[in-house]
Amino acid sequence: MTVDAAATPPSVRPPPRILAIAYTCVPGAGSEPGVGWTWARILAGIGDVVVLTRPIRGFPVDLAGAAREMPEGDRIRFVEIDLPAWFTRVVDGGNARAPRLQRLQYLAWLIIALRAARRLHRRSRFDLVWHLTFANAWLGSFGPWVGPPFVFGPVGGGVTPPWRIVPSLGVRGAAFEIVRVIVRELSVHLNPLARRSVRHSDLILTQNEDTQRWLPREGGRHAVVFPNAVLEVTPEERRPRSGPPTALFVGRLISWKGVHLAIRAIARLPEWRLLIAGDGREESALRRLAVDLGLADRVQFLGWLERDEVFRLMSEEADALIFPSLHDEAGMVVAEARAIGLPVVCLDRGGPPSLGGHGVEPAGLETTVDRLASAVEEVRRQPPEPSDVRDIPAARTALVRILRTAGLPAGEVAARERPVVEAHRDPG
Repeated sequence: MTVDAAATPPSVRPPPRILAIAYTCVPGAGSEPGVGWTWARILAGIGDVVVLTRPIRGFPVDLAGAAREMPEGDRIRFVEIDLPAWFTRVVDGGNARAPRLQRLQYLAWLIIALRAARRLHRRSRFDLVWHLTFANAWLGSFGPWVGPPFVFGPVGGGVTPPWRIVPSLGVRGAAFEIVRVIVRELSVHLNPLARRSVRHSDLILTQNEDTQRWLPREGGRHAVVFPNAVLEVTPEERRPRSGPPTALFVGRLISWKGVHLAIRAIARLPEWRLLIAGDGREESALRRLAVDLGLADRVQFLGWLERDEVFRLMSEEADALIFPSLHDEAGMVVAEARAIGLPVVCLDRGGPPSLGGHGVEPAGLETTVDRLASAVEEVRRQPPEPSDVRDIPAARTALVRILRTAGLPAGEVAARERPVVEAHRDPG
């Protein structure tokens, strides 16, 4: 007698074996490293997971030890694949938080890690391959070459900057945006990693509707909007505060993050001050802009801060997060601010509005800045709205439903086992 798998009740379905590709994965971190860790936990609540990742040089992380503290630690194992030391020395630039030629390193890692992925599949016979971090539709993944059904994402890459604001980025910033869009359009059709990832995926999760609409038709047919901004821990809610109204920006100080728009908006709000948490190559230019606008006493540059300190600023010192990025795909800081109860003002582009940000329609520079300033005042006067950002259990529930709708395997939590880390580092 045979049993129809489709008729098997969900409660007794065996957990799928999942190979997760997470180029960067760090517990308790922000941005992409934190996303890798959170999504590894999410998948470990759906099936038995092997996470293929890259160690961060100079920042050793005990992934297995951290996983043992998690409820789903029985179902997760980590395999670390590093780039050759000589290659890293040439392209890294000595900054672990913002290494040079990061996309080049990522593509090189994909090529090296494919061999390990195939070897792992021969040994474990995975049911799914799932690409998690640095998931960019025009860079692609090696996932389709491993063999099992492939889930791509949450993937970004399809958000276009508002072109009327691009000239305000300066020659270098504007040139970057033009080249980025040209390379994006060419790569999604000519890059073999991108072409195969989009056309041969069984399911694509997109960060936002802009990327979903931008995907080639072959990929868009099985794409579902599902941002990667899932909260591992819900931060404490905001506390009552006094003092001058304060806006907060958190992020890298690079042209397309729109920090210059935030500074110009504060210039139109004489009662407000602006705290800028982050560092980057545009810091000197942004400091000059603040001085030129007479804001030296109202704009404070805090440098790069630990995540706990950012949470403290959100809950104790800020009245609004201003995040006028020109093409952010999601924006974890937006999700964290909304979970704390801090209102967010952003451009109506990409992922931040879908995470609860108050989206401002971009126009020319002066009109956009006026709209941002008005929105900052408006959200301060409004009562706080509840956040609908997902936590880990909610994300798992939604993903299981999506997987089953797509005809892909999903299962339940298995017995606890000790997680293991394997290290495979090429000699250099």
